[in-house]
Amino acid sequence: MKKLYFAFLAVALIFSLSTCSKTSNNEEEKLAEALLGNEKVIIDPEKMEGELLDLVNDHRASIGLTKLQANSTSYKYAQEHNDYMISKNKLSHDNFQSRASKIVEEINAVKVGENVARYYSTAELTLQGWLNSSSHKKTIEDSYTHTTLSIELDKNGRAYFTQIFIRLEQP
Repeated sequence: MKKLYFAFLAVALIFSLSTCSKTSNNEEEKLAEALLGNEKVIIDPEKMEGELLDLVNDHRASIGLTKLQANSTSYKYAQEHNDYMISKNKLSHDNFQSRASKIVEEINAVKVGENVARYYSTAELTLQGWLNSSSHKKTIEDSYTHTTLSIELDKNGRAYFTQIFIRLEQP
C-alpha cells in the first residue's frame, strides 16, 4: 500500500511540475505597466547638463533675456556642492556664501545666484520644477550673464543638480 501511495505521489508531483500556468495577454500588459514605474532610469549627467543649459537659455530667450554664457571656472564649485548634498542626502544651499565669495574673487563677478534640485530624471522636468518655484524662476530670469551647471549621481543613480548664475561687469 505504501508503494502505491508513493508512486501516486511521485506521478502527481511530476505532473504538477510539468504543467505551466498561462496568464492572459491582459494580465501580462498590466504586469508590464506596473513594472514600468520600478525600472531604473539611466541618466547621462554630461549630456543632461548640456540639455538643461540649452533649455534655460531657450527660456530666457523666449522672454527677451540674453542667453547665459558658459563659465567653466566656477564648475568646480557646483560639482563640489553636489558632492556635499549627496554626502548629506539632502537638498541645500549650505555654504552658498562661501562659494559665491570664491567665485567673486576668482572672476570678478558682481552677483552670484544658485539653483539646486535633486531626483529629476530629465532636463525638461528639472527646468519645469525650477520654473514652478518663484525663487528659482526669479534666479533663472535675473540679470545674470554667465552660468555653470553640474549634475552628479548618487550611489543609486539619482541626479543632484547645482546651477550657479553669475553676473560679470560688462566693459
